Amino acid sequence: MRRACLIAAAATVLGGGLAGPVHAAGPAPRLAQAAGSRFPDRAFALTLPTPKVLVPGQVEVRENGRRIAEVTVASAQGSAARRFGVVLAIDTSTSMRGRPLRGAVQAARRFVARRQPQQPVALVTFAGTIRVALPFTTDPVAIDRALSAIAISGGGSKVLDAAARSVALIRASHAASGSVVLLSDGGDRGSTIPMDAVVAAAKADNARIFAIGLRGAKPDFGALNLLAAGSGAEFSSAASPHDLARVFGRLGSQLANQYLVQYRSPAGPREGVQVEVRVRGLPGAGRAAYRTPATVVVPGLPFHHSPGQALWLSPATVLVVAMVLALLAVATLRLLLRPAGRPLRDRMSAYVQEAAPEGTADVPAPGPRRRRTSAERLLEQLQWWTRFKEDVDVGGLTVAPERLVAYGGIATVVLFGLLLAAGGSPVMALPALLVPVAVHRFVAYRARKRREAFTAQLPDNLQMVASAMRAGHSFAGALAAVVDDAPEPSRDELRRVVADERLGTPLDEALGLVVARMSSRDLEQVALVAALQRETGGNTAEVLERVIETVRERVALRRNIQTLTAQGRMSRWVLTAIPIVLLAAITAINPAYVSPLYHTSLGHLMLGVATAMVIAGSMVIKNIVNIKV
Repeated sequence: MRRACLIAAAATVLGGGLAGPVHAAGPAPRLAQAAGSRFPDRAFALTLPTPKVLVPGQVEVRENGRRIAEVTVASAQGSAARRFGVVLAIDTSTSMRGRPLRGAVQAARRFVARRQPQQPVALVTFAGTIRVALPFTTDPVAIDRALSAIAISGGGSKVLDAAARSVALIRASHAASGSVVLLSDGGDRGSTIPMDAVVAAAKADNARIFAIGLRGAKPDFGALNLLAAGSGAEFSSAASPHDLARVFGRLGSQLANQYLVQYRSPAGPREGVQVEVRVRGLPGAGRAAYRTPATVVVPGLPFHHSPGQALWLSPATVLVVAMVLALLAVATLRLLLRPAGRPLRDRMSAYVQEAAPEGTADVPAPGPRRRRTSAERLLEQLQWWTRFKEDVDVGGLTVAPERLVAYGGIATVVLFGLLLAAGGSPVMALPALLVPVAVHRFVAYRARKRREAFTAQLPDNLQMVASAMRAGHSFAGALAAVVDDAPEPSRDELRRVVADERLGTPLDEALGLVVARMSSRDLEQVALVAALQRETGGNTAEVLERVIETVRERVALRRNIQTLTAQGRMSRWVLTAIPIVLLAAITAINPAYVSPLYHTSLGHLMLGVATAMVIAGSMVIKNIVNIKV
């Protein structure tokens, strides 16, 4: 029954004969919708029956009788030819053995020769199975090699399945206009995809199926006729394998002579549109039809910002805001970094360690000094500022603490902006917040190293003080004698003690200030000895000898503890770095694998929890291996 229906439909389409092309009665252009346009923009593939060079003025487009004023015409030549893909589908069933298959290959070569050089071609062979012998390519060597490799395969001719596979290739290539040239010597046998589904897919993907029937012992071209008629193409028959070259050559010239007609439709929503395209100098017209969607963006009504939005988005406003921000940044830096005159108390602070008297902190200073003092007062309200200033001084850094804070803030903002622009996500810019931490850790590291050096030098310096006292010097005189020969940082710290003592500060108090600066419990014992010597007298040199023995034993014990805990401290840094290094490596090698961590809320939460766990683990290990002596 189905076979009878196909034959009857084919007879209707053919108008009573199979002798020639169905739609080739007159040399009229053909029109088919092209992919890649979204209403109201329209695109149609215009196929001319004879070679002709067109310009937009020669093409007239009408929609429901209304002429379209602005029309763009792109030729299928040069780089534009890549938008017109062609799939050659050749039957390789056993009935095509011998001369029919050789004639089909020769005809395909002629088709390829007639096409534009930049027009992509794909090759599909079908019998009992469908095989993509060649994906879309413009390489003539690859095309010739694929045609030479065509061979007979067993099974029936699955015409409909081959047509569906060819349409799928066109859809995957995103071509503006795709054509399928399908050759078979008989009807469909064994396809699993129905005719309606193939025709619907061809229409949806704007693909035309040009069917060619090679007459054999039992010609049955009903399926081929229906495919051609349903997709808006044509069916042609060849009386012999030699006649295939003529049919393929004509189709090659025809498909190479295509144009892409583009324009903007003035049609309204839910409107049936009849498109008619006429070419000056050619009889007849190409026709197509479509229906507009329910929602239409009406052309000619551009979007306008409100006056307030237009003001803020104007280039002049952006320039003014940028200049104001730049001036504010320069003024802030000038306020923080501008050198100011040093008053007497500041000049004496390099030699005297005595704290400022009460009540003097509120005395305003004139000019730039007053503004700088205000900034310092804001920082002094923070708990870490006093310790930070002391670490900068102890570490021997020549940069003022205020400048370090300003530089760190500027570097953080700049790095945050760069990472945000590069990564496109605030999460990717979070490493910029590590800049202030890095500055603080660097200052703390410099101060710790100098304190450790001071502690390591202390026993030898005390031994020199004790020897000088045995030679007849006083405690203060012995310290003054040691200062010149002591290495750094002991020289600077002991020089402060000597300067304070000469300015009237008791020796034990001057030593107490150095004890606080250097966090030295060993020097605290020396300060206690100085206090006892000032109040009660006694053999200070002998007492210092006992203190020196204690200090040396404590230094040796610290070194022993550092050796025993080296493995634990190394394990801390290794365990802390492993998850960070792994995350960075996986991000560089396979970004898609870790993309959910950076672009989803759950991923951000997991990153935060993981960061907290790594930091907590590192701090726990630090407290375990950090033994105070």
